Amino acid sequence: MNLRVAFLVACGAAYAQTTDNPLAHEPQVVTAGYSVFRIYCSPCHGIHAQGGRGPDLTRGIYHSGEKDSDLFRTISDGLSATEMVGFGLDMSDTDIWRIVAYIRSVANHEAPAVPGNRADGEKLFRANGGCGACHVVRGRGGRMGPELTRIGRQRSLEYLRDAVLDPNKEILPGWTAITVTRLDGTKLTGVERGLDNFSVQFMDMEGNYYSFFRADVASIKREDRSLMPADYGQRLKAAEIDDLVAYLVSLRGTETLH
Repeated sequence: MNLRVAFLVACGAAYAQTTDNPLAHEPQVVTAGYSVFRIYCSPCHGIHAQGGRGPDLTRGIYHSGEKDSDLFRTISDGLSATEMVGFGLDMSDTDIWRIVAYIRSVANHEAPAVPGNRADGEKLFRANGGCGACHVVRGRGGRMGPELTRIGRQRSLEYLRDAVLDPNKEILPGWTAITVTRLDGTKLTGVERGLDNFSVQFMDMEGNYYSFFRADVASIKREDRSLMPADYGQRLKAAEIDDLVAYLVSLRGTETLH
């Protein structure tokens, strides 16, 4: 074990006992925290922490725990089975505490004001919108697209509206379109499930799963587009878009909706 790792382990035992941010009352700590956040965190959480590939942090709801020490641990160590990597080897403990201070400063525990009727939005999601055919919510739905059970916790109102109206604006890793051309010239298109130097795995719109070795096909193309329909702005009225987004914002996992 090198000295840096040993130091982090020792500090880990210390911060595990620390509930509150020791820098919380220092002058300019939030400004300093934003400077570090912008470099390390904004690529996933957005320049103002309102979400992107990563969760919207302004909601003040954190899956890994509510204490300052929980936030510290998440930033330092990352979260297993998620895209959240640890930065404990890349930044000092002081900078991590500064980021915690910044995150606390932008947290707004009030639910955002959302136009639209979420009950009507759920009906659209399940019926006319066709969203339920590709997205799972609370164990119900298709698996062509990402699960949305907790999407209201994870993404901002603006992000969700953009995702409905312009699904190609930001495509999450692992959800791009894959087109395989077989040796006989026929083509198959689906959502990426795995891709490396030797093989590809994907699922088509009917839910069929395919796996090919590169040597057995003419070409494999990863396309910078989503298979989600891009015409909701034309298919749905403005009020229906509001309803659909209101429903998505309301999805917060196992919480009871009021």
